[in-house]
Amino acid sequence: MCNAFGYTQPVARLVADFESLAPFVFEGGRIPNLEPRDMFRPTNHAPVIRPLDPARPAAGVELVELRWWLIPFFHKGAVKDWKAMCTNARSETIDTTPAFREPYKRRRCVVPATHFFEWKKLEPDNPKTAKQKMRITAAGREAFYFAGLWDRASPADAEGPMETFTIATCAPGPDMAEIHNRQPVILDAARAAQWLALDGPGKALLHAGPAGELVAVPDV
Repeated sequence: MCNAFGYTQPVARLVADFESLAPFVFEGGRIPNLEPRDMFRPTNHAPVIRPLDPARPAAGVELVELRWWLIPFFHKGAVKDWKAMCTNARSETIDTTPAFREPYKRRRCVVPATHFFEWKKLEPDNPKTAKQKMRITAAGREAFYFAGLWDRASPADAEGPMETFTIATCAPGPDMAEIHNRQPVILDAARAAQWLALDGPGKALLHAGPAGELVAVPDV
């Protein structure tokens, strides 16, 4: 799972990453300021990168802030009535789960991060054991990207359309296996651009990286 992450780098970091892949298009042509956030939690608004035209991601991307916890387009009830925990989308069923299959086909995004958090059981075989909060970063990289999906719904109690997102997860790689049984799908900029391409590799990108990709330290 991934239910806590942060982003503390300037937007210029993202622009540099995508420079040769897809140009950022900003309102007024100016790079906006982005307040550093050490921790985003579900239902918070967080920065998301998505194509201006999903069919042509290389033509340009935008940076928007969306609510974390996907509400699918077909939900017409109140926000609180959507009970499914859609903060994460399992990579194995991302293209078949009703809440995710349409966004997978049409509305992909990536979520910039500098770190994420997971809680490691101090005694793995003891269900009542204390847990240690771990801060996880990408080795040698100031920022990285979660594979994600976004959607637009019109809940009964919303003033207008509500745009929300989810983060794809996969089986843990060697760096995460002793911490948790799931991890977010982590991409570099090149693979992030591939994920955004609807005619690209798609699910084939949704897997953990090799040993040494991530660094986990206790967060105190």
